[in-house]
Amino acid sequence: MSSKLRELLSRFRSVGSVELAAIVATDGLLIESSAQDETDVDAICAVASNGLAMAESLGREIDKGGAIQTVLEYEQGLVILEPIGEEAMLLLLVDSRDELGYVRFLAAKHRAELGNALQEI
Repeated sequence: MSSKLRELLSRFRSVGSVELAAIVATDGLLIESSAQDETDVDAICAVASNGLAMAESLGREIDKGGAIQTVLEYEQGLVILEPIGEEAMLLLLVDSRDELGYVRFLAAKHRAELGNALQEI
């Protein structure tokens, strides 16, 4: 895979609360990831693609357009999903709300770079 994608994902993983940073095809297949050792990356990616599909469908139904970023909050952490082009998404698994603003900032900051790196593979 692309060393540029790996380098970009490592920027997210350098944030202490980020357990998983991945680029996932919209069909749920893993393209590239950086995760804690015990994380079942393939299983998470397969299910997460449904979350983005739901957010996209809801946006169309309420006439608000496509999803820019979806944040799902759970009792013990958050999932951030962000479309990267038409065929992929950024998936971030975060274990705390403490750095949520910073993680969302990084996603916005690196959105174009991620898209460009994805086109190179």
